Amino acid sequence: MERHRADVDRLLDLIRETGRFSSESMAIGEQLGWLRDHQVTAPSLLLWSGNVQEISPRIEELEEPRVVRRMCRMGADLQLTYFLQALVTAGVAQGQMTGADAERVVEALDICGRLSGQGDRSTAPLMFRVWRTSFLPGILRPDSTAPESGRAGFRALAHRLEDLLEG
Repeated sequence: MERHRADVDRLLDLIRETGRFSSESMAIGEQLGWLRDHQVTAPSLLLWSGNVQEISPRIEELEEPRVVRRMCRMGADLQLTYFLQALVTAGVAQGQMTGADAERVVEALDICGRLSGQGDRSTAPLMFRVWRTSFLPGILRPDSTAPESGRAGFRALAHRLEDLLEG
């Protein structure tokens, strides 16, 4: 964790700024120990990756290198998409997001890509496309429970992110 401290600190700053969170709110992660080194077991990795990997009656099969790599890739894709949804939702909930907010979202995705081992510049555009097709339609549908102002905020941010990530 310490070797990634600068990236983690910058990521937390981006989250705080985008969601307009207080310093007290942001301290909760540290207080709960989420930002400390900890052991990652195969069963926890299975849960983190959405249980896409079959649960074997022999738990040691989950510890095979190819299975661990698969769960890490799936987990990173899944968690990065959830992260983007949470970050965008936090920002939209605070009111109209600005161009600077969209730039912060892109920077946060780039940092997350590096931290997840997917450090190339294709991570952010890919996560945006996954988010745009997984989460955005449910928010923008006419029968969505999202208020019209929220829909407008999500739509505008999606357009800004598309401009930044896909030219």
